[in-house]
Amino acid sequence: MVRSALMYGGEVWPVKMVQKNKMEVAEMKKLRQMLVIFQHPCQSKEHSRMNDERFLVSGWEDDLNDIDESRNPEVKFEDDLLQACENGNLKLIQAILETEPNLIHAVDKDKYTALHRACYSNHIDIVKYLLQKGANIAAQTEMLWQPLHSCCQWNHKDCAAILIQHGADINARTEGGQTPLHIAAAHGASYDTVQMLLMHPYIDTTIKNSSGETAKDIATRSSRYYNVFEMADPLLGIESIKDLK
Repeated sequence: MVRSALMYGGEVWPVKMVQKNKMEVAEMKKLRQMLVIFQHPCQSKEHSRMNDERFLVSGWEDDLNDIDESRNPEVKFEDDLLQACENGNLKLIQAILETEPNLIHAVDKDKYTALHRACYSNHIDIVKYLLQKGANIAAQTEMLWQPLHSCCQWNHKDCAAILIQHGADINARTEGGQTPLHIAAAHGASYDTVQMLLMHPYIDTTIKNSSGETAKDIATRSSRYYNVFEMADPLLGIESIKDLK
């Protein structure tokens, strides 16, 4: 058969390539099964039925042995990963990343990463796991928001603290020049986060956004907690480490 294929100009696939393709298909099949289980948890009696391929309906209707090469299966997994990070489904996230580790860098149409999603939903266990897996702590959205901005938007102080401990830029700026402190200062409910940020030795409270406002300016007109800026260092009356230079 190989000889006749060569004689008539046929293409012979190397044995290793065929084996590799079969392994990839098997891995995809296994991952799809896990996606169904973790996305649609069922009671113990029904759970055993999930091992039956007749019940593995997850939107993947292509024959696993005849996958359409024009489709990129990773797109489906990217969506599942991002949604799982937002919804707090750690088991599903682990299943996806153990099989497709490169998806740690997946983004949506606005360039929000899995880490962004986990941060604005305050899923601390997922944030820790993503960082352990190599998530980019300085990843930027279309509007240049980093994960730390997402935490500060929703007063997720503990989540923000974890990012800072892992080296997040506390003075990172968005497209509009907003630092995490600017964003937290705009919300009266973000007192705890504002206080934590002000305690950081490298916080720069003198930064102005594109409207020419400092975080203190925003807090003064937006919330009743503007006085926390006055208490940044009550003994010396300094607001930033820059004042020490």
